[in-house]
Amino acid sequence: MEQLVAQVLTKLKQRERQTYDCVYDRQAAAPDTQVFLDHATVTVANLSIELIARLYRLDTADPWVAWLLQAIDYRVELRLVVNDLSLAFIPRPMLLDWPVIFMTPEFRQVRAVYPHAIARSAVAGLPDRTILVVTPTQRLTAEAHDALSKKQMTLQMRTDEACIWQK
Repeated sequence: MEQLVAQVLTKLKQRERQTYDCVYDRQAAAPDTQVFLDHATVTVANLSIELIARLYRLDTADPWVAWLLQAIDYRVELRLVVNDLSLAFIPRPMLLDWPVIFMTPEFRQVRAVYPHAIARSAVAGLPDRTILVVTPTQRLTAEAHDALSKKQMTLQMRTDEACIWQK
C-alpha cells in the first residue's frame, strides 16, 4: 500500500512541474483530456474572440470550449493567450471571477479588480507588467498610481462594465 501511495505522490509532484502549450485552431481537434492528468499548467495561444465569446456562454457544443471547461474541472492552471487588440472583447466577469489567467503574447497578465477605489495594496498584489482593466467608475489612489508605475503596469480603460460584443 505504501508503494502505491508513493507512486501516486511521485506522479502528482511530476504533474506539478509539467506544462503543456498548444495553439488554438478552430479547424483542429482539441487536445486529449490526458493532458490534464499529466500537466498542472496548460497554455493555449492564439485564442480567438469567437472562442472567448463561446467560452463565456459555456457553449459546450464547441469541442474547444468543452476541453477548456474540463481543464477547470481538473484544477489545471489555465493560461489563455490573446493579442492586445482582443482585450476589449474579454468580459469583465471572466477577468474578475473565472479561474483562468488571460495573457498577452508577451506574457503580460490581464487582470481586473473589484473595488471602486483601487488602493496600493490591490496593485501591489498583482504581478509586474500586468495590464489592469478598469472602468470609468473606478479610481486609483495616488499610492496605487505610484505602485502601478514601479511595477511597469498598464491601465486599460473600459467605457463600461460590458465588453464590446455584449453591448
